[in-house]
Amino acid sequence: MSEFKLNTAFTDEQLRNIYIAGVNVVVAKPTKDGSPNVAWQVFKPMQSNTLSWTEEYGIYASTSEIVSGAKLSQLSNVPVGAIQNKQYTLESNATITGPATGGKPHSYALENQYAEKPYMTVGLYQDATVNGTEIAGNAISAVPVLRAHNAVMTPYTTVYIWLESNTISNTVVTNVTSQMTAVKFGGGIDTISLAYDSSTGKFIPNGRNADTSLIEHHEAIL
Repeated sequence: MSEFKLNTAFTDEQLRNIYIAGVNVVVAKPTKDGSPNVAWQVFKPMQSNTLSWTEEYGIYASTSEIVSGAKLSQLSNVPVGAIQNKQYTLESNATITGPATGGKPHSYALENQYAEKPYMTVGLYQDATVNGTEIAGNAISAVPVLRAHNAVMTPYTTVYIWLESNTISNTVVTNVTSQMTAVKFGGGIDTISLAYDSSTGKFIPNGRNADTSLIEHHEAIL
């Protein structure tokens, strides 16, 4: 299973300004339409930071609304290690059964048969380690799924990183007030190092062998 590591660096002056402004580092993963909608990991930075994770996922179901700031509480889930190309089912008794035949290539699928709500919020979650602290169970995606409908969830190895206030981990994020940097892992790239650039509000490659082709900058989502 692939393991990835994202290193980020800040200067002392940047850290002082970040503390005054009350912002944190936010890391998210893109969804099907290409933009993230869940704050996966949020942390107060130090001079040198490391976020690491393994490409394994769990599946969750929740009654949380998909509105900015909503915490994604998992009412039922499939533990990390869910199987791609298979079908899971949220049953009427709120348990999740599977894996069974079905699903889509390179994706995770969940059918909603829970009758107590008109729809359920469904998504993937993924464990990580932030500066040596293990963070288990934070969601990376959220989508509303009607009863008798399927959620087909395709994970990506790209992550988005930016600075933001009033945002916490494992919550829906639909408004982003700063520029985001997309970081492309995979294809043999398992470790990427970035530094924050105060003049642009972006993250840029850091290190002797920095590769600018591994990042893209995106505008805020307002």
